[in-house]
Amino acid sequence: MNKFVVNILLITLFAAISFVLSSEHSVAQSALDRFKNVTLEELADPPEEDWLMWRRTANHWGYSPLDQIDKSNVADLRLAWAWTMEPGLQETTPLVRNGVMFLPQACDFIEAVDATDGTLLWEYRRPEVDHIASLSCANRNATIYKDQLIITTRDAYLVSLHALTGEVNWERQIGDWTIGQHYSGGPQVLDGKIIAGMSGCYYINTGCWITAHNPDTGEELWRTNTVPKIGEPGGETWGDVPNEQRRGGSAWMPASYDPELDLIYQGIAVPIPWGSIQRDTRGGDVLYTNSTIAMNADTGEIEWYFQHIPGGNWDLDHPFERIVVESEVTPNEEAVSWINPDIKSSRSRKLITGIPGKPGIIWTMDAETGEFLWAKETNYQNVIVGVDIDNHKGITNPELDITEIRQRKMVCPSATGGINWNSIGYNPKTNALYAPTNNICMDYYLNPVNPVVGGYHSSAVSRKISTPDGDNRIGIFTAVNVASGETLWTYKQRAAITGSVLTTGGGLAFVTDDARRFRAFDADSGQILWEQILNSSAGGFPTTYSVDEVQYVAIAAGGGVSHRALTPEIRQRRGGNMLFVFKLP
Repeated sequence: MNKFVVNILLITLFAAISFVLSSEHSVAQSALDRFKNVTLEELADPPEEDWLMWRRTANHWGYSPLDQIDKSNVADLRLAWAWTMEPGLQETTPLVRNGVMFLPQACDFIEAVDATDGTLLWEYRRPEVDHIASLSCANRNATIYKDQLIITTRDAYLVSLHALTGEVNWERQIGDWTIGQHYSGGPQVLDGKIIAGMSGCYYINTGCWITAHNPDTGEELWRTNTVPKIGEPGGETWGDVPNEQRRGGSAWMPASYDPELDLIYQGIAVPIPWGSIQRDTRGGDVLYTNSTIAMNADTGEIEWYFQHIPGGNWDLDHPFERIVVESEVTPNEEAVSWINPDIKSSRSRKLITGIPGKPGIIWTMDAETGEFLWAKETNYQNVIVGVDIDNHKGITNPELDITEIRQRKMVCPSATGGINWNSIGYNPKTNALYAPTNNICMDYYLNPVNPVVGGYHSSAVSRKISTPDGDNRIGIFTAVNVASGETLWTYKQRAAITGSVLTTGGGLAFVTDDARRFRAFDADSGQILWEQILNSSAGGFPTTYSVDEVQYVAIAAGGGVSHRALTPEIRQRRGGNMLFVFKLP
């Protein structure tokens, strides 16, 4: 081959490569050109086609009014595109604005992609740190405001990225990762402020907090401790425990908000160590662990609280979403587990409802006052046996009190929970909650505590069993009416149901399970209308969005809570972090 021909071939090859690169750049730029800044008004009432924060809206419904995909056609849902994600703890929420998807991933690796086909637009990777906390790489959520993608990190920073480039606008250190603190739930912009809850308070550090920040600069505006110090309101519930030994109270999940009441609602996790005899707080409630707290959005002052498990002994924490709804209150005594006998009116009012903790109990309270209204079990549990209405707390089973180290108790559910951080959903069209829970128990005991490490492994589960009645069906998916507490339908199966719920205007409830099934249920009847087998069980939060009048459903597989120790026939390999996106043909 002569030199002239070789040169022609090289020129042709370079031209082809340049054309491909130019085309890819053009596609990426076209996707970014669609992006428009997000306003506070849009965060309060998001466009139907977008998913701008963790559960889409500040009330944590996990609901989208999109209805192109509905009961009549969901059976035709097909894979549109897929995207390989970063290895590691996979618990992400895909966010979408104007056809641009933002994908937070393990250990603060962030990607922006075209939401129609997955074309990469930019990426951001935060430098690694040698973190002591085993759960610090979980990254569940970011939020979009103006032209910012706001994230919180495993090294306890609040960071603003430019939504069009991934470049850092500003960052602020809020906690100290060297003593175990980290973020997992992620930030929200509520009432014009960034609200973020610190987690990781389970090693050598003391308690956690909730902070509010200026969304343009990150400047801290107020801070509320989740574990009160000596002299603070509630501090007396820790007895004589010194401040440096008051540990726990992680805020694992994002806060919710009601603009009319101007209250922020946050769930708080367990005290550390887990056992009262280890902490030497026997008889003390140890506020505000295992509680719902309602904070003044302007000051952070706690306006009311309800403690679901006072004292705490079993690692059954209550840090999950608090759903804000408006509904009549007409609990059916035969349908609920506990009821306030002094409910004065059935009128419509703002409620805090949902399943805030691992026992799998739906709690319903007045959102303005914290008054207990009713509660209902969705899976078998033997920890909570009643409600102290006057004192705003649950009543725990005295037979499960642990008075000695290594004293064994059969506790239901297990420490992995009837439900864990996977979220339930609410659909305003049915006024119903959709709850994925599980029947599972544990043989539980407390170990001696290493005072240096701080007792993250201060209890152990020697073995796990199914429910005492021998029912081998672990997974339960239940629809419950918010007004009455009545069960609308229940679906049970052998495999645990461990995914989060997405509800839609098309009358659907999407959820995943331990056997890799991603399903769409009829929200009214509980009938399975569509099913897809994924490569792995799904630890991510499902979302739906629309681009150019085409609706998509996205779910991030890999990771997640697993109960496969009880179902050895259900097998899968570790890892498999993958985003799947579906649409109609």
